[in-house]
Amino acid sequence: MNLTIDGPFISMSKEAQITKVSEGTFLIKTSSIGGYVSIDISNCSPEVWSVYDYLTAEVYHECHDVLVIVLKFKDINNRSISIHYGVLPHVKTRLCLPLEALNGEKLFLDRFPGILQSVLRGDAFVDRRNIDHFSISTIPSVSARQFELSNLRLTSSEPEFNYEPTIYIDELGQISWKEWKGKTRSLQEMESALTEDLHRLRLVSDQSDSEIGPFGGWKKRQFKSTGFFRTEFDGSNWWFVDPDGYALFSTGIDCIGPHSEMRITGMEHLLPTLPDKHGAFQDAWSEHGYSHITANLIRVFGEQWRERWNELTELRLYDWGMNTIGNWSDPEFIRISKLPYVYPMTGFPTTKATIYRDFPDVFSLEYEENASEFAKQLDRLREDKRLIGYFMRNEPHWAFVDGLNLTVEMLRNPTPFSSKNRFITWLQEKYGSVERWNMAWGTSHEEFGDLLDCRKATVDGNLEWLNDCAAFNRTMIRRYVEIPAKYCKEVDPHHLNLGMRYAWISNDDILEGCEAFDVFSINCYQFEPDRTLIERISKKLNRPVMIGEYHFGAADTGMLAYGIRAVATQQDRGLAYRYYVEQAAAIPGLIGVHYFQLNDQAVLGRFDGENYQIGVVDVCQRPYQAFVEQMKIAHRNMYEIRTGYREPLREHPVEIPKTGF
Repeated sequence: MNLTIDGPFISMSKEAQITKVSEGTFLIKTSSIGGYVSIDISNCSPEVWSVYDYLTAEVYHECHDVLVIVLKFKDINNRSISIHYGVLPHVKTRLCLPLEALNGEKLFLDRFPGILQSVLRGDAFVDRRNIDHFSISTIPSVSARQFELSNLRLTSSEPEFNYEPTIYIDELGQISWKEWKGKTRSLQEMESALTEDLHRLRLVSDQSDSEIGPFGGWKKRQFKSTGFFRTEFDGSNWWFVDPDGYALFSTGIDCIGPHSEMRITGMEHLLPTLPDKHGAFQDAWSEHGYSHITANLIRVFGEQWRERWNELTELRLYDWGMNTIGNWSDPEFIRISKLPYVYPMTGFPTTKATIYRDFPDVFSLEYEENASEFAKQLDRLREDKRLIGYFMRNEPHWAFVDGLNLTVEMLRNPTPFSSKNRFITWLQEKYGSVERWNMAWGTSHEEFGDLLDCRKATVDGNLEWLNDCAAFNRTMIRRYVEIPAKYCKEVDPHHLNLGMRYAWISNDDILEGCEAFDVFSINCYQFEPDRTLIERISKKLNRPVMIGEYHFGAADTGMLAYGIRAVATQQDRGLAYRYYVEQAAAIPGLIGVHYFQLNDQAVLGRFDGENYQIGVVDVCQRPYQAFVEQMKIAHRNMYEIRTGYREPLREHPVEIPKTGF
């Protein structure tokens, strides 16, 4: 079924305009601040969105970077969901949205051929039977955008993806059709740059800094030594304390490894001929795809590529002033390195039936048993003195919905969760009788067990119902945290529990149970750490806070997406890094910031389609020198800033619009 987009429009922002090019093809223009076109769906009955299974369209643009297109749906209850798609320039791309995604159960949608990342934002769900608004928009950019939209339609089956082959990247993994300062012109140039840098670092390397201890701590501030990393508040600041008792403000890089895999599946039409999987380049291949970074290292160093990369990277980290190996880093590199590290646990406990997205049935025996099994992975690490601590997981998907009430979501789900039965028991204990309960909720239930029937469980708008759901929401979140944390500490009493790296804190309910952490972690993609939030969390939990991720990208290189925070140049990017770290060092409750990540992501996208220019080094393993120089200054300054002897950098560079999804 074609959607009518050449009739009257419901609305169109003043920043957008639409022109018919031919039958079924339209040119949409938006200003630099973005804009939307709302498609007239008055010719569709509301039920049509639940009759069909897919919404599809074709998009083509020639913008300077990745075009982020947003499809937004709203239902008659004013709930809305937006799906953000990343679309490459200069190639026609087919969007495909499985309409079942509007149930809100997935944050990141499955990736279709030709598409970069697909991310869902908004409310917990949209009622497909009652959609009354649909719009197409773009996000802000450094300039006006325009794109062709064609064949917008609803279908019952997944479309075919028949793309014309186009060589989009060269054999080194760089964009083939774009020029920029710093582009590697040949294998010989890359080989010369890497071998010269390795030789230089061997000559200047000095890992015996008199102010830095063997575990990375700062010798000018010393506490009691316990032989393992711990935390301490000195009356003014929180600190990591290393095994020798030296204070540490942790600066690290995530994803330190000789790989940055590009997903092959669905992007074959954009690739040059790749080396054979079983020849000299077999190490560049993995179950996840192909790594141009690994292939380039093989081209330069041959069979010794791994040893040379290990050496080069270790020397670079010391030269840059890094003191921690961040999350998701290569285990082999961690093994040979002398730097302390953090460990990302895998397989966070879940249950076969989840309450919402990845939030498990926390009162089930299954959750308890899986939590016990989950903790066992720490057993082999319990005596490792270089291990600072472990993250139990990263960015729980359920916590991306602001104001989410898990109790409400549980009650509208027909599954007979153990947590639902526990809620019923809780209500029985609170009210004592069905009559008192009905009086409080304004209902006419015959028994507490009526809540097992999702058709009887909703009481929208009643204050006592809302209060009870909110109270049990906090109870479930607390159990979600405390159960696995308890088992982890039993298996490994020596190392720090570094938390779950929340994407953000929408409300204080998220903090329930987080006293079970030794350090509360959050990923903070801003130009400076949120001092007010960090100090509030630290005081509420009586725990220090660390930042597990932040980054900046720049628009002056051969990449098409600049990440979640962006600036114009690599020099600006370096200043943004320095500003962030120096501001962080001045926050008493904050004890570490880890940059995401070492390598640029693949132009054609990693496993989920992310393709950001956020690395300290590019695909040819050449550092962004202007960025690195400011990084080194920040690390030299941070302890004087933390102890009040130096002021942090006061201004950050001008931000440009992101191309994050």
